[in-house]
Amino acid sequence: MPFDELNTASMSEPTLATVPAGPASFASQKQTRVLGGGLILLALALAYLFLVFWNGGIAGKATDPQQVCAAGNYLCFHVSSDAKLLILVMLAGALGSFIHAATSFGDFVGNKRLTTNWLWWYILKPFIGTVLAVIFYLCVRGGFLSGATQADSINLYGITALAGLVGMFSKQATDKLSEVFDTMFKTSAGDLKRKEGLDNPVPVLSGSEPARLAPGARDVVITLTGKGFVNGSVVQINGSARTTTFKDSTHLSAALQDADTAREGQMKVTVVNPAPGGGTSEQLVLTIADLATTQAPTGESDSEHDVDSCDVAVTLPTADEDLPAARGGVAS
Repeated sequence: MPFDELNTASMSEPTLATVPAGPASFASQKQTRVLGGGLILLALALAYLFLVFWNGGIAGKATDPQQVCAAGNYLCFHVSSDAKLLILVMLAGALGSFIHAATSFGDFVGNKRLTTNWLWWYILKPFIGTVLAVIFYLCVRGGFLSGATQADSINLYGITALAGLVGMFSKQATDKLSEVFDTMFKTSAGDLKRKEGLDNPVPVLSGSEPARLAPGARDVVITLTGKGFVNGSVVQINGSARTTTFKDSTHLSAALQDADTAREGQMKVTVVNPAPGGGTSEQLVLTIADLATTQAPTGESDSEHDVDSCDVAVTLPTADEDLPAARGGVAS
């Protein structure tokens, strides 16, 4: 999974282990190059701005406002000590998130499993880290996590390092803020965690139409019934994905390949729901057999009443007039 060694994955983050097998909208080479190049340019811009605002450190309020110049002194403006420190925190948070996003991007591109539905995650990740670092910084300055101090007395290395780590370890930072909030606003009745409902369920497969297929059948489309199906569910035949059409949460259709029904046997059908959450359903076994050979012979009855006294099936009953005359009786 992305950044697995640092354990920074969150529930809404793409992971290599949970990407479903089967048809997917993989990112094109153009999309990959644009996103990769954008991440490189973003890193260079963030590093440059960080150095610009770092220059001179944080002076006391007596020297406010301070002049900051960029682009060879062509772009100069004045900021206060508090504003300069806040900007440094934002840049450090964005740099930390860049590390997370770039590592994840490299993992997926290297494994050729980058899909288009996660492109916005990589675009928004640095902005998420920026805002999260600011919130964390405000908590520090507000005294929630430590004592309140003035801007010129804050350890610049410490606060920017913390901001960078918040951006890099966004899940742990969010959990810490949640812990602080729960402690401050805990109710006597106890807190119930709100479930976001973003996780896909594990699908349940209950039936198929048709339930039996003839060997050699072509262009077969089966309709599966069950529950927990989502837009993105993939039907697998013997472990291989097939073109799937989502109808609703209880119905899917899948187009079989001619090789699936080429010969008699059994076909194992499963449904895979994508991440987040998701999973694989239990197997449903479909039989591929000649329908004529599975039916009872003509004239044979399956009724339990059509048997003689020796439990032998009666296939051609004899008319009463064809029976021999009764003999014997009771002696007088």
